[in-house]
Amino acid sequence: MLHSSMYLEWENPPVSDRFLDFVQKKGFVAYFKKGTTILHVGEIVQHGYYIDKGWVALCFNQSTGDYRFASILGPRRPFGLASAFEQVPIPLAFKAIRDCELYLVSRDDLIKGISEDTNLALEMFKNIFARCKSAYQTINLSTSFPAEKKVIYYFMTLLQYTDYQEPTDWYELPLNLSHTEIGQLIGLSRVSVCNIFNQHRAEGKIKFSKGKLFVSNQLIDDEYINLFLDT
Repeated sequence: MLHSSMYLEWENPPVSDRFLDFVQKKGFVAYFKKGTTILHVGEIVQHGYYIDKGWVALCFNQSTGDYRFASILGPRRPFGLASAFEQVPIPLAFKAIRDCELYLVSRDDLIKGISEDTNLALEMFKNIFARCKSAYQTINLSTSFPAEKKVIYYFMTLLQYTDYQEPTDWYELPLNLSHTEIGQLIGLSRVSVCNIFNQHRAEGKIKFSKGKLFVSNQLIDDEYINLFLDT
């Protein structure tokens, strides 16, 4: 991630070595191709999931048969823990938006793990609470932030998934979504996202190269401060 002063407290941090060791010992590896539905709406979840590689989207099904992004999760993050414990039908689908390599840990092993290791239990519960905070912030973002700040929030969220970086002229985003998908995540239309991107591009604050998106140090440093001091 970026220097620690820019960490977004409501975003899910990567799991600890303790948690990773647990899922590697108790879990099994499963592969999902881009576009695959990992968990369907209404499914009873039987495993906890850990993303070793790839990206997963939480999606609302729409009446048209399409789906709409609600949030995304990337490498070193778990999902499905609360649903595995709760054992009620889930209201969202989980889809692989890039090829994924996941660890799956059975509900029985999750329960046994938290009963035998208090610190592991605390970390699982901390992750569940972090997901709740992230959902709250998403609602706050959609209702309270102006459009330009929503885009900066999106950039900052993705940069939390990168390894520590010393300040540099450009930061590479680890994921390049379509304008429609970005709009779904931050509550903007495709046209609004496109217009903001075009403005930043004309000002030399973002650039595209070989299918990758880069944001300038100036945009992150200056706009990050404005994002939190003015909101």
